[in-house]
Amino acid sequence: MPKAPSGGGGGATLFASKIIGPLPGPLSAGTNDWIELGSVPTGNKVWFGIGQYGSPEKSITFELRTNLTGQSTGADASTALLASVAVAPRNGTVVADYYKKGTLHTATVVGTGVEKFWLRLKAKAGSGSYLYTITYTLE
Repeated sequence: MPKAPSGGGGGATLFASKIIGPLPGPLSAGTNDWIELGSVPTGNKVWFGIGQYGSPEKSITFELRTNLTGQSTGADASTALLASVAVAPRNGTVVADYYKKGTLHTATVVGTGVEKFWLRLKAKAGSGSYLYTITYTLE
């Protein structure tokens, strides 16, 4: 596994691609939302660097998930959990380091043309705003 260039701490220059939301997800989080973050390119993996998550109005668990090989739907049976972070209004923004200076390798399955990667939001009743930023690269 390649090491990040010096400077930037947790692989800042290695993970140059970024997804910032709530879009493409809903503007308000419900109790069980599946956000399709993107497709896994054929022959590649999506390798994750840093995730930043927050919700000023309600407690939410953010799950980073990948489809199982040959699957494309956002559902428990067709995805695997890569990482999970719980946030609450009193916590502010929570940072998840999926790289840890080269000691972790958090990545999707190798794409065969149909697999996607997802952010699943789980919360109790009611709706509330949320935000996230996820950095990644392809390998």
